[in-house]
Amino acid sequence: MTHIRRATACAAAAIGTSLAGAVMTAPQAFAAGSGHYINFSNEGGFVVNTCYKWQGSQTSDSCASGKKINDTWRVEIPDDATGVELNVNVLAQVGGGNLSPQITDLKRDYCYTLYGTTFTAKIVEKSC
Repeated sequence: MTHIRRATACAAAAIGTSLAGAVMTAPQAFAAGSGHYINFSNEGGFVVNTCYKWQGSQTSDSCASGKKINDTWRVEIPDDATGVELNVNVLAQVGGGNLSPQITDLKRDYCYTLYGTTFTAKIVEKSC
């Protein structure tokens, strides 16, 4: 019985070691960062979601959800992205204007401040 346990333990260790090696050498599923980013500061009286749909990139689309008053967040621009569809959505706003800025140059940083109330929400680009 001890011999079987030892053989099982050795087999498990060998499999674990080979899997660990495979994980360490597996190619990255996401593109490397460009060193540039999109930053938001919510100084408004509302909760907001921001979603990023990267064009021409292996990086998965993502969202930053439920950002409250005084929250600050940012997303790094993937190096291989050729464009981004950015959606800034003020929660509970019905029939509100589109707060989504148009970003065309992904080789620089973008910083935005959100302010106002749910029904008067505004976005302003600021220097980073």
